[in-house]
Amino acid sequence: SHDPPLPIPLHIGDANLDGFPDILAVAVGEAAVDRVPVLLFSVPGKDGPSTSAKTLDSRAPGFNPHMQQLFGFAGNASIATSGTHHRRFFKSAKHGAEVLAEITDARGVAFVDLDEDGTLDILVQRNGAQTGSRIAFIQNNFFQDAFFLKAIVLNGACPSGICETSSGKYKPFGSTNPGASFKYTVLDTRGERSAAFGTQLPQTGYQALHTPYAFIGLGRTNNYIESLTAGSTSPQSSTTLEGVIPNSKLVLNPNPDGNDWRRELFLRPGQWLWWVLFTLVGATVILFIVVVVLHINEKREDERERKKALHHINFDAL
Repeated sequence: SHDPPLPIPLHIGDANLDGFPDILAVAVGEAAVDRVPVLLFSVPGKDGPSTSAKTLDSRAPGFNPHMQQLFGFAGNASIATSGTHHRRFFKSAKHGAEVLAEITDARGVAFVDLDEDGTLDILVQRNGAQTGSRIAFIQNNFFQDAFFLKAIVLNGACPSGICETSSGKYKPFGSTNPGASFKYTVLDTRGERSAAFGTQLPQTGYQALHTPYAFIGLGRTNNYIESLTAGSTSPQSSTTLEGVIPNSKLVLNPNPDGNDWRRELFLRPGQWLWWVLFTLVGATVILFIVVVVLHINEKREDERERKKALHHINFDAL
């Protein structure tokens, strides 16, 4: 929709919470008419395609002009990270992403968590040529067997945590700090420790539309976040936390005078909370009944032994 055309902006986010960045972009058709949103998942090398000269040939079977214009590759192949043993690829989402392929008038895309459920949904900006609609929201319904963390570093405008206003209705606590970074270490289900890095508002140009916080996918883990280090441009450049609870939102507010940061952790109540409560109450009731029954049986046994001993004493007295 621009002349000359603008570079295709790439939006980075962890859509499947596996701890690796995924890509969301708008691919342009060969005739420069259709503009289709595409979602590319980061997959291990064993799940990625093999890239050869034939794959890069536009005359080869299975050539995809959308992928060629977006990354210069055909089929589902895209980019491979450096390294010999940990090579990863970006593979276009097919199953469950059919609704994205039906949109042909996209102008821009962005990740956003619509209902604050810990998954990145998709916002699609459209020109209205297809249905007349200018905005479309695509809900992320992929099964997520992993954890996440939302972390935000403020600019320290309100070191006390709350800025009072004359009306008293609105109590701001500062603004988000572009460029803040997070480094964390977690243990996966196999007991292997891994370190990862995330940023907050890493980009401001080229149609950037990011969440105000850093959305970090933790992958599959059965433990707390061992260590989380947040860095910013404040006088006290960094702070470290240990034992951070997953599936939560962490708010960090540095003090302008360089004192300790203010830390707030907001837990997300899950739908399973009531089931856990009912299970706990039920298990407690069952254990209580078992203890009472055993206690009554023990008292009866003691009473029988006491009567038996009393009978022997009376018999000896005779």
